[in-house]
Amino acid sequence: MDVKKLFTSGSCFFCQLKTNDAWCKDCEKDFIRNASRCPCCGQKNAEKHLCGACLNKKTFITTTEVVFSYDYPANELIKAFKFNNRHELSAVFAERLANKLKKKTEMLPSVLIPVPLHKKRQMIRGYNQSLEIARHLGKHLGIEINPSLCSRIKNTDPQSTLPVKTRRKNVQGAFAINTQRIPKHIAIIDDVITTGSTINELARLLKNAGCQRIDVWAIARA
Repeated sequence: MDVKKLFTSGSCFFCQLKTNDAWCKDCEKDFIRNASRCPCCGQKNAEKHLCGACLNKKTFITTTEVVFSYDYPANELIKAFKFNNRHELSAVFAERLANKLKKKTEMLPSVLIPVPLHKKRQMIRGYNQSLEIARHLGKHLGIEINPSLCSRIKNTDPQSTLPVKTRRKNVQGAFAINTQRIPKHIAIIDDVITTGSTINELARLLKNAGCQRIDVWAIARA
């Protein structure tokens, strides 16, 4: 898919200057930066080592890769994608993330698992934003996508509306695995990681079911 053809307005999402892409190169400098991050959770970390949180808690994630931090103005892109039906942004997000992943020397996973939405939530929104990103990533990287491997069986409150201390409890028991054949190496695909509670709960379930390595690929990290 030619990403540039998706943007018929010919103007930058932010400054409205003429461009054939979703946003111009000058505006991209404002939010896509090479930040040092914890290799496990993706939090900004000057030392590029495991952060204190990952050292002090049980985590089921091997590595996390993100494109940008969930700060202004980049957060406006995510909001447009999730709540204003800007589906075409998923292609641009996936392209940026795929380009970053192609530079890595580590072995790629055999399967991509988008974070599932509860059927009621998906009915309201009309689509699963993580699945949209995963579809484009799978094409860029030649990796199978399996959106039916896991399902969301608990219609939890949106994590963004809850205090940080209650988010982990909110997603406990939220997911179920629908198969006994679990790949050994999986990448979970999400749009935004906030506290990481949702990702870690899904990773815990997959790890306990027999997955040996779980990577997380997301567009933004709060």
